Parts: sequence; structure tokens; C-alpha cells
Amino acid sequence: MTGTVHDHAGQSATTTDLLIDAGQASGAVAPKQTKEVKEVPLYSEEERDHLQNVARTGGWKGYLSRKKLDNDSKRREDAQLRAELPVDFDFPMLRRSDEGYVGRGGGRMGHVRRPTLFRDTTAQVPGLYPFSVGANAALLGAPIGTHLETGQPVGFDGMSWFRAGELTAPSTITLGLNGFGKSTFGRRLACYDMAVGVRPMVMGDLKPDHAPMFHEINRRSEPEMATPPCQISEVGFARGKINPLAVGSFGRLIARLPEVARQAAEVELRRRQVTALVSLLEILGGERFAPHEENLVEAAINTLYRSSNDFSLAKPPLPEDVLRVIRTAPAALADNTPGETLRELVDASGAMGRTTEQTWDRYVDLTERLRQCLDLIVRGPFGTMFNAQTTNPIDTDALAVDVDISAVPSGDTKLRAAVLLTCWSDGFSAVEASHLLSDHKLEEPRLYDLFIDEFSLVLGIGHGMVYRTDEITRVQRTIGTGTNFFTHTIKDFAAFDSFEDRNRAMGFFDRARAKVFFPLPRSEAELLDGKVSLNNHEINSLAEWASAPRSADDPVVLPLTEEEWASGERRDVDGGGLRRIPPGMGKCLIKTGEGDQPGIPVQMHVPPTERQLGFHNTSKRFDDAAKVG
Repeated sequence: MTGTVHDHAGQSATTTDLLIDAGQASGAVAPKQTKEVKEVPLYSEEERDHLQNVARTGGWKGYLSRKKLDNDSKRREDAQLRAELPVDFDFPMLRRSDEGYVGRGGGRMGHVRRPTLFRDTTAQVPGLYPFSVGANAALLGAPIGTHLETGQPVGFDGMSWFRAGELTAPSTITLGLNGFGKSTFGRRLACYDMAVGVRPMVMGDLKPDHAPMFHEINRRSEPEMATPPCQISEVGFARGKINPLAVGSFGRLIARLPEVARQAAEVELRRRQVTALVSLLEILGGERFAPHEENLVEAAINTLYRSSNDFSLAKPPLPEDVLRVIRTAPAALADNTPGETLRELVDASGAMGRTTEQTWDRYVDLTERLRQCLDLIVRGPFGTMFNAQTTNPIDTDALAVDVDISAVPSGDTKLRAAVLLTCWSDGFSAVEASHLLSDHKLEEPRLYDLFIDEFSLVLGIGHGMVYRTDEITRVQRTIGTGTNFFTHTIKDFAAFDSFEDRNRAMGFFDRARAKVFFPLPRSEAELLDGKVSLNNHEINSLAEWASAPRSADDPVVLPLTEEEWASGERRDVDGGGLRRIPPGMGKCLIKTGEGDQPGIPVQMHVPPTERQLGFHNTSKRFDDAAKVG
């Protein structure tokens, strides 16, 4: 029954209102509607197999497939947990999820944010007990090792740190003496790149450091993938060839672009062809080429494309074709029958005189050095390497690319430097062409991470190489490419007579947003003063790590298999089974930024699988000789 009463103020109130005030009725308050959580079905075994195959391809689709598999595994775990737990209540238990328990009172959240971290002194942090933990580096990127001070795991790679906002550019440079773990560090970064969908490109694998790992990945992928995921090319005598004018299949890739975009890309193709060929000529000549010689090379390449149907974007000319065109001009001048294209060559050389005889003589003089260096590329050791179409062009669809140049003689410094520089030109050109295709929606966007080893080998060839290397390897964060440079000491960037070359070489070091230092002598650490902030403790650590192992140090025991242990086999020092390692083996210091903040000291660890396969062992010949002895 609902009636009307009057309060002391003379206002009327219904019986329902009184009941609400007394807590006995809900009145007109609408009941709250609860959102029913839809039960997601589990994937079948066939669906899980399909997702696993997609996950192995990497990229965005691979990332989504891995997330779906993780969520399905958790749902299976929850279902098994609910089936095993007895029901001790009158109503079912709440279902667990990543966002909390689903249901009333479960505290489920739509998005679980990462807890905010605060850093403070040990005198103040205990007031927040039990939520305080020891300070440690963020586990972001490739798992490198453990923090030498805190023992916490450390993750790092330039691409991951850049994407997380920790670096302003995905560029890393690694310095360190031989035999302390630089190669292992580089392999760890390349392997992690493949795991997260970034495509590593090792352009010039000298020892090789990365090729064995990529071969093993291909071998283990054979049952599940129709084509090997990693492209491994060999360059050297009686091995693969590399045409400097192909510039990493740039022409073949841009042929797929629309006409207007292709014409603009052809201008870039010509610039890269000229830079690649002139760089080789300067390595042979030992000095910087004059502007008219560079113009003449460009004019000769343009002449080849216009006057012959033998060359196209997919089939570039060879160095011998460039030499042939340059040699043809004097003969045409002598016969007084120069065509329009040959006249362009004469104009580009700056040899035009009042008479034909003067023009001929000046042309021969101005092109003498250029013709001599081109002849060296066409004939002899350089000709067997560069005067042929590229045997195995770069495949931008591969999940990893490695160019193995270990067959190039180590004693021929100029030849090795020429092959390295050409490989770098190919790699950066292929990456740029791939990005052009993705900009025009012709393929999915891709991220690349380039590895540049033995950087000092090319820089030390002679005057002008610093400029050419800078021109070839300069990249920016806008094109989605990371760079990893590896060399030995900071002295490699300062060993130039020219002040301009020294400054330009140090620019490689300054532009690297992350510096990784493996063991270095004290004199080397002092040279870094003004370039990177190292405190006394860090300088002492780098110098101590570089010291030789002492007889009192504990030896490292080579692992035994279960069968060897069961058979009673043991190893001793005399048998070569025990060896002592330097105190700095696998230790490095990661420095980021320009401030005075301390670096991250890391002890790298080689996992059992990698140790068993021997990827890390760059002294394998010594070990094999010890076994024979």
C-alpha cells in the first residue's frame, strides 16, 4: 500500500520514499546489468599447427599468431585447473584470466598497466616494504646476460630500445679487443631479430661469424618450410661473383614501381651505381677521384642504358662495358664521327678543345687514371670477383641475409676492403628498394637490421674512403633500418692524416646512440674522454677485463655428455679438457645517451645449444689441432 504523509516542513512524502529511507525497498532504482563474458572456444590441434607455421614466418602476422597461441595455452591451463579442483562451494569458482578473475568481486580489469617504478635511496625505500626491489636494468630486447652488480637479467638491442623510446636512433657501435665475445654478441642480436620479425642482414661475414648459425637454422627448418628462411651467399675466388653496378638488386626491385615513382627511383639507382663503382676505383687508385672522372662514369652508364637494349633495370651493365664506352670516344673523335652519346662523354670529361686533335689529346690525358683503374677491375683478381653478374642477388623476402666472404684471401687487404664496401652498398640499396615497394603498397612494411663488421678495414685503405663509406652507409630512423657497427678500438677512427677524414670518421662513433664496450686497454679508455662519459670504476673495469688469465684462475671444464660420463671418461689439464679463460671473457659495458649516467656492466652467457654447436668458438682450428696432438 502506498500512502501520503506530511513531514514537519509541510511537504508530502510517499510511503515508498519512507521505505527507501528505511532501507526496506529499492524504489525505482533500476537493477544494474552485468555484462556476460563470452566463453572463447579452444583451438583444435589443426588450428594450432597452422598458427605455429604462421608464427615462424615472423612479422606482424607471426606476432599475432604467437599471441593467439599463448592465449589458447592459458585457456587450456585454466580449463585443466577447473577440472582438477573440487567444488567446495554452492556456486562455481570464478574463472581466471590475464586481467583478473572473471565475475563479481574478481577485480577484472580491461587493461593491466605496468606498475610505475620509482628509484630512491635505501634509507627511504624500506618505507614501501614489501614492494621494493633492487635496481636493475630493464629486460628489453635480446637477452644478453646478467648484470654484474645486481645479478639481474639484461636485455639489449638497438631496434628494441629505439622502438621503446630508450634511444633516439637504432644505431649501435661495438668496440673491443679480439677474442672477448664481440662475435657472440652480434649473433645474439641477429638471432633475436629473427625471433621478433626484424630481418638481420650481415653484409660481409669475414670469418664467418654468422653463417654457421644461419645454416643450422635452415637445417632445422627443412621439415616445416618449403624454402630456407635464411639466404646465405658466398663471394670469393671460385665462389659467387658480385657486380657493383647491380647495387643489391635495386633495379630489379624498383621495376615493380609505377611509372612516375620508377623514374624517380632510377635517378637514385644511377647515383648508387656511380658511388659503388667509383668507390672501388678509389680503393685501387689509393686516392680520391676528381669530379670530372665521377661525371664521366655517370655519363658512360647513362650511355649504356640509352644506346643498347642489352641492359635494363633487371640486367645492369658490367665494369667492362663502362670501360668499353670510355675507350670508344677517342676512336670516334679520330674518325670525326662522334655521335650524340659520345659527345656527352667528351663534355663530361671536360676535354673539349678548339680542334679535334686537342680534344682527343686532352680526353686521353684526363681519362688515363680512370681507364687504368677500370682495367684493373676488369682483369686480374678484381675482375674474377666484380666483372660478372651477381651470382646470388639479395632476396629481401628472406628472414635473414648473410654474405659469406671468408673465401676472399685475408692477405689481400685492398680486395677484402673492396668486397666489404660492395657488400655494404648492396645491402643498404636493397633495403631502400624494399622500403620504396612498401611505400607504394606493393609489399608489407619490413624492418631491417644491418651488421657491419671489420669497419676499420675499409676506413684504413686510404684518403677518401671515409667519405665513400659515410655516403654508402648513412641511414636514418625514418626508413626503418637499424645499424650495428663492429670494430676494435677508437684509434681506428682517428688514424688519418687529414683533419677532415678524422672528423668524418668520428662522426660514425658520435651518431651511434648506443655504445657497447668489450675489454679495452687503459690507454684506449682514456682516448674516449670527451666522446663518452666513463667514470673511474668503468675505466678500471675495462682495463682489468682485458688482462690475460693467470695460472691461479679457475679453469673452465668442457662439458661431458651423459654417455661419456657413464663410460667413466674424465678430462684433465694435460688432455686439453681444461682451459683457463681471460677474466673479461663475455663481459661488456653498455652506454647510452650523452649524460653522466653509469653504463650497464653485463656478463654474457653462452647457452648449452650454442656451446654444443660451437658457434662461439672462433679458435676451432687450435682446438682441432690439440685433439690431433
